Amino acid sequence: MKSFSERYGYTRPSDALIIEQISEGVINAIINCLQDLENYGDYNLLKETVWLFFLNKKRADFDDYYDCIEQYLEDRRVEWYYKLNLLEFVIKQIPLLFPKENYNSFIRNVNSEFERLNYGYRIIGNLVTPITSKGEIESIEVAIDSARDNIKEHLNSALKHLADKENPDYRNSIKESISAVGVLCREMTGENDLGKALFVLEKKQGKLHPKLKTAFENLYQYVNEKQSGIRHELMDESGTYVPTFHEAKFMLVTCSAFINYINGKFAVNK
Repeated sequence: MKSFSERYGYTRPSDALIIEQISEGVINAIINCLQDLENYGDYNLLKETVWLFFLNKKRADFDDYYDCIEQYLEDRRVEWYYKLNLLEFVIKQIPLLFPKENYNSFIRNVNSEFERLNYGYRIIGNLVTPITSKGEIESIEVAIDSARDNIKEHLNSALKHLADKENPDYRNSIKESISAVGVLCREMTGENDLGKALFVLEKKQGKLHPKLKTAFENLYQYVNEKQSGIRHELMDESGTYVPTFHEAKFMLVTCSAFINYINGKFAVNK
């Protein structure tokens, strides 16, 4: 239900998820989720690890009573993406210092708070990733979790290029996403060319629907055409096309969903 202020026009509901910034509410939510961990493991050791290996401070200056994590998150001088760097660092340390169920609970709680606050990031595979919906997250996670190593590597690489908050590489994220589809189709058909592989899948028992085949042929052409610069040199700003976050996210979600579809469709029809 909309809030009072939204119903009566005092504020506008957000039409887009918040990205490339971090609000006080989001910071408070992260801190609250971290504080929930204090009763289940060595939180002081977590702080000390951040102090030594993220902030690169001297061990002799560490103080058990000083929460360096909270102070860093609340420091207005620190750019938003460095604060998300800290969150990623902490996420990777938690499994080493806390029981697995507390790690899982922390991830769920942070993602729940990000969703509640309309924050345009979620934690997927230990990475803070720009994404827009629970369904999209689940599609990517299922594809990565169920994929064989070579396909998983392409999807993880696409995710990392997309998740890089300081230097995102949308061109290579798109390339890795479509490459994951290409590997899957090649393994299923023996065809090196994705277009030919899709044709073989269309003719298999259970069939790939012709419209889906055409859709992915068009996506593959988009990736390979010179105008997009995906598999060619990056284009400059003189009128040629440069991929953005939105195209990269679309390709990762779409390719993950297609991989899930193919795995499900042809597993059933073997």
